[in-house]
Amino acid sequence: MNISREFKILIVLLIIIGIVFGALAYLNFRPTKDDIDFEKMIIDDREFEEIIAQLDTSEKLIDYLNKNFKIEEREKDSPLIPKDFFEAKKGTTWDFAVFTTYILWKNDYDGAIIRYKYDKDKISAVVVFRDKDVPKTIIFTKQGISMYPHGWSFEEMFQKEKKRMNMNITDYATSYWTDKGELWPEEWGARKP
Repeated sequence: MNISREFKILIVLLIIIGIVFGALAYLNFRPTKDDIDFEKMIIDDREFEEIIAQLDTSEKLIDYLNKNFKIEEREKDSPLIPKDFFEAKKGTTWDFAVFTTYILWKNDYDGAIIRYKYDKDKISAVVVFRDKDVPKTIIFTKQGISMYPHGWSFEEMFQKEKKRMNMNITDYATSYWTDKGELWPEEWGARKP
């Protein structure tokens, strides 16, 4: 089989175009350094740390959030660092999730943020963690912050979220605190629930 030179050039050009569009799509979904300043995520304030130490159970944390914080929407899609959220006493579901996972991490719980896209351009965030060896999800709504056991797989958690929100999840991304006290950046696009 003899392939013409023009056909080979066309194939190479199509591959290059595919790589360029793939790279652009990846960069479009991934937060940049301007979106999140991970170096500022390490908190150093004594009063703030004392309050965090007192929130050593998920029940205390949820009660504290419900009594002291409000959910609000804002245009910019980057989270407040935990201390700024603590001072503002309000934020988006992502702000709540970053703050909540920070407190869980500081109190030796393993947890992660799961942000998911739904209804084309809407984004929500939840926190998943182990509470006394039971996997649980913390949700953030204008009616309040609550948690529920989500089962033993993320598939079960996504099914419960789809039912709770009455919507279809199109993509999701995860973030978590590292041993160095940095929030591991999320990556969108590769994971489908």
